[in-house]
Amino acid sequence: MNHPPIIQNLINNFAALPGIGQKTAERLVFYLLKNESREKIEAFGENLLTLKKEIQTCPVCGNYTNGSGCQLCAEPKRDRTKVCLVAEAQDILYLEKTAIYNGLYHVLNGLLAPVEGITPDKLNVTALGKRLAEGTIKEVIMGFNPTMEGESTIIYLKKLIREKYPQIKITRLSRGLPMGGDLEYADEITLQSAMDNRTEI
Repeated sequence: MNHPPIIQNLINNFAALPGIGQKTAERLVFYLLKNESREKIEAFGENLLTLKKEIQTCPVCGNYTNGSGCQLCAEPKRDRTKVCLVAEAQDILYLEKTAIYNGLYHVLNGLLAPVEGITPDKLNVTALGKRLAEGTIKEVIMGFNPTMEGESTIIYLKKLIREKYPQIKITRLSRGLPMGGDLEYADEITLQSAMDNRTEI
């Protein structure tokens, strides 16, 4: 027996999200049907629509903003001589929780992974070049997950930056982060140590 099309479509929508398989998607849909009121489901749908309508990316750093400007870029107390490169916007939140770094950020929107089709032209590198060309930034911090993709991206960006801006110091988070680990799952003490003890590359 097949599910009614509306249920199957919603299951497919959930299953298309990262980390959610077919069984989990089915559980989510049937949970909503059984336990949530129409008002709550309508509010959930409205939040999804609003997400795409109102959330934008900052043209300077690539972080998400609600359209009233990027809070991090506008913060006057930020150290504008440092910029920490991150793969995704949510990585900023993990590093901000350490309360140890007060510089700027730049979101690349991914890491190099040619097998998955993520080549240098897919990364937010052009905007980074414009920021470096302004001459204010003295240090670039590679704030990537310690994975093969992270390492490949570091090698690529280091070469790119060294060629045009040899005076800029390039550092990386310390090895307190295990190889293959994620910033998302690292505790705040480990992240603070990784930022405090970053090494020049």
